[in-house]
Amino acid sequence: MKPSRTTLAAIALAATLLASGAAGAKCAKLNGKGEINIIGNSFPALQHIAKEMAACQHQGLKIAFKMTPQAGTETEQAFASSGKSPFDAAVVSMGVYGNLQSKGQLQPLTDLVAKYRERYKLEERMLIRVNGEVMAIAFMQNAQNLYYRKDLFDKHGLKAPASYAEMLQAAATLKAKEPGIEFPIAQTFAKGFDSATEFSNMFVGFGGHYFKPGSARPAFNDAAGVKAIELMKSMLPYMTPNALASNTDDVMNQFQQGKAAMGVLWASRAARMDDAAASKVVGKMAFVAAPAVMPGGKSATHLWWDGVVMPKNLAGDRDAVFQVLMGALDEDATAAGNDSAIWVRSSYRPTRFGGGVVASAKAGAPVWPTEPYFALANGEIGKLLPEALSGKISAKEALDAAAAAYTQAATEKGFIQ
Repeated sequence: MKPSRTTLAAIALAATLLASGAAGAKCAKLNGKGEINIIGNSFPALQHIAKEMAACQHQGLKIAFKMTPQAGTETEQAFASSGKSPFDAAVVSMGVYGNLQSKGQLQPLTDLVAKYRERYKLEERMLIRVNGEVMAIAFMQNAQNLYYRKDLFDKHGLKAPASYAEMLQAAATLKAKEPGIEFPIAQTFAKGFDSATEFSNMFVGFGGHYFKPGSARPAFNDAAGVKAIELMKSMLPYMTPNALASNTDDVMNQFQQGKAAMGVLWASRAARMDDAAASKVVGKMAFVAAPAVMPGGKSATHLWWDGVVMPKNLAGDRDAVFQVLMGALDEDATAAGNDSAIWVRSSYRPTRFGGGVVASAKAGAPVWPTEPYFALANGEIGKLLPEALSGKISAKEALDAAAAAYTQAATEKGFIQ
């Protein structure tokens, strides 16, 4: 049986942990015992962090880092458990953090920050506070930005697209003149979070507002919402026939294998383009701001942070868990993995892989929505987008159905009276 990407990541990490031997100097004072279980997605920065955590393992302490594309879902399920969480900590995006925080499923880290701030040189910019309490430690910044094959664009006299209209024009040119490219565009249109995030980027780019002013009532089933879906549909002729099932890993692989020439993807995957062991396009990809949906408009993406959190229903030694997390995020760890992420620490030295995030921010990209009910709306939209993109129902029908489902869910949770 062919092992999954998740299984391969787990095997690789296990080998790293076994090879780590005794605890490294950074964890010399760590007396934790037993097992510490952490969960997160799988991308370069987390693979680096996992190796750093391995330095804290010793004969009496086992550290297991589960890397899976389903990390968000598994984290929310574990932290919501009526019993003890199977995970002692998680690496989460802003979206998952918002869900956990709004449900009261995170424990404050304020006392641990005060105790270990000097040892791990924790900076204020890393501390995510709610009413004065530290609820998460942010370590990297992220955004979806435009990846494009600079070699092919130069060959055909094309400029990096600043708008989706320019992107579609470039796609038409490449489809006609570059037979080696199977799918000019690759983007994350998979059902659920992936397509809903794409919709959100474009919807806000068209000036849309998810909710009616001062309330949690839906407003996304409007003209801006229809425009966002129609724009997504216009991209499908230039994408793989499996576009409606393409997640982040799939899109990354299309780029690495030279099958796609451009598309919007998370900056945290950029370093993978130059991984000679997996990529056929080393040195050929460039990264710029995500395109605008309207000429002269803001970059159609959102700015995010990723960080670490600990569950309220923690089973293990919170002090030991915190030290393992901070040991993997200290200044030395940041320096060693400088090129694998856009780190929050001031000691980070920017590389070309982070250029798209900086450009997107300068082009007006907003911060991902933080309303506690936003995830409910985004989730309902993600369920119905494939129906609209495949033509089974109209864009307006999909949005109206999502708005109705969201209204029911938000009412049940008390967000709508």
